[in-house]
Amino acid sequence: MTAAGSTPERAQVVQKMWNDEVAGDEVAPVKWAPAGRTWSSGDPERLAASFELMSVILDGAGLTDVLGRVATNARAMARARLAFIALPQDDPNLLRVEIAVGDDGDRVLGLTVRRGRSMIGRVFATRRALSARVAVDQALTGLPAGPILLLPLETGEATRGVLAVVGRPGDLPLSASVTRNLALFAGMAATLIELAEERRAADRTAEMR
Repeated sequence: MTAAGSTPERAQVVQKMWNDEVAGDEVAPVKWAPAGRTWSSGDPERLAASFELMSVILDGAGLTDVLGRVATNARAMARARLAFIALPQDDPNLLRVEIAVGDDGDRVLGLTVRRGRSMIGRVFATRRALSARVAVDQALTGLPAGPILLLPLETGEATRGVLAVVGRPGDLPLSASVTRNLALFAGMAATLIELAEERRAADRTAEMR
């Protein structure tokens, strides 16, 4: 027989304690939610747009197609008549509208502006969103007067471009919740595109070796 307190009995006690502790840890709920904020009606739309963008990128879409999808989703989220994206050029002082989706897109597509002389340039330089009327910016005089929201496409390390959504004449400025969702979408889109471009660059480097 085995004496009380022997090694086998102690091992059984330790094993029971271990199982109890592990079981307790395993059933503890894991939570991840925005602190101090309730969900808004636009959140599901933003999440759907974000996952769609991830899918497009994973399918290997080119940069132009991906940026077009960003503008299309932003326009839908804002219920805007136009969305466009301006990107920096080889000249560090210039930004050019490379993507335009919606009404009057042909009026701004290819438009080149200076960083220090336009709302687009200000948003690019400061990394801060800007809400205004189109008419106050001389660079955008080709558009009918209406509310405009410009958002930096920034990754936390650098700004890669500017996303803009433009309303119709007489429209009210976008609400705070819509503006917030668009800002979150713009930041997420910039980060995903950055990662995709880094992956492409790494693949090209590997092929050259």
